[in-house]
Amino acid sequence: VKNISFSVEPGQMLAIVGESGSGKSVTALSLLQLLPKETNISGNINFNNENLLQLSSKEINTIRGKNISMIFQEPMTSLNPVFTCGYQVMESLQLHEKLSSAEAKQQTIELFEKVKLPSPKDIINRYPHELSGGQKQRVMIAMAMSCHPALLIADEPTTALDVTVQKTILELIKELQQQNNMAVIL
Repeated sequence: VKNISFSVEPGQMLAIVGESGSGKSVTALSLLQLLPKETNISGNINFNNENLLQLSSKEINTIRGKNISMIFQEPMTSLNPVFTCGYQVMESLQLHEKLSSAEAKQQTIELFEKVKLPSPKDIINRYPHELSGGQKQRVMIAMAMSCHPALLIADEPTTALDVTVQKTILELIKELQQQNNMAVIL
């Protein structure tokens, strides 16, 4: 990818469109320095008056998940199969928001309700393989939204889902964006 430039403000949604292999995912991953070390990224990635390319790994880790969250293309590869879905969201809350275990659990249940998962108190104890594709994607959205990010990056968040579920996931992202005045890059 060369000579790309874009901006997105709070409350705005930006869609990056292109054919397969054109660099959409590479662009999205570069924003959070999630590309291999061998990758050459030059220019500026400005967020809150700071060039993200000049941050150390430790500094960018404080921004990832808290200020900028990402929903990856395939939820099954993003969720750890050995931990419950609830644990994975609670871990993010405890890391970034410094919540107690009980507070993180309550907030996770509320997030699962917000993303319209059925029986949130049950799903908190389920493993990824016990959920449908749409439910796994909702868990990923809950995790991404858990720390109220200013920017949400959604890398083809509906790829593995059927058309009906795709529509509800996109509507959910739009609804959460409006509720939180969040910038979104699709």
